[in-house]
Order: sequence, then C-alpha cells, then structure tokens
Amino acid sequence: MELAVTKLAIICFLVTGVSHIVRPRVWAQFFIDMHNKGEVGSFQNALLHFPLGVLIVSFHNLWHGWPIVLTLIGWGLVLKSFIYFVFPQYGVRILARVSMERSWEFVVAGIISVGISGLLIFSLLRR
Repeated sequence: MELAVTKLAIICFLVTGVSHIVRPRVWAQFFIDMHNKGEVGSFQNALLHFPLGVLIVSFHNLWHGWPIVLTLIGWGLVLKSFIYFVFPQYGVRILARVSMERSWEFVVAGIISVGISGLLIFSLLRR
C-alpha cells in the first residue's frame, strides 16, 4: 500500500507544483476568493489539504529512510487541516497574506512541490 500512496503523492505534488509555477496568479486569486469567504474559506482550505494528508497518514506510516519525508508531509497536511478546521479565524488571517503582488510565492511553492515529487521518485528508485 505504501508504494501506491507514494505514486499518488508523486502525481499530486507534480501536477500541483507545475500548476503553481505556470499559473501563480490564478492560484493567488483562488486563495483570495477563499479569504473573502471568511471562516467558510478556512474550512475550504482545510478540505483541500485533508484528504491527501489523511490518506498518507493512514497508509504510509513509515518512519525510516527517505519514506519518512512523505509520512511527515502527511502529518503536516493533517495538522494544517486541523488548525484551519478548529481555529478558522486563524486560517482567515493566514489567507489574508495572499495577494496578486505576492503571487510569485506560488512559483516558489511550486518549485518545492516539484522537488518533493522528484525526491519521492528518487525514493522509489532506491527500493
């Protein structure tokens, strides 16, 4: 099951990362729209990250070698979702940071996401 979850994560991080790189202004607008919805937007952000996080945590609980990276990312996504669900006012404040002028930050996040995908591919090849 760990292998399937790793492949799923590779695809998710690669596609999302490339999208962040080539369409950062659309991502910025997406999160600005979430912010404008207030606490509902915080819930939407949590719902965006929770499914992948809980899938990783449930089926990829490896705590050694390169696979630990994906396990930690999974727990990070679950924790992020928990915060946005339980403390939505905090989520709204974080979403307020997003602006069109700072849309370049999505390019940076995209590069990191593609890098994570590459690291996960590397971990598969080392098996």
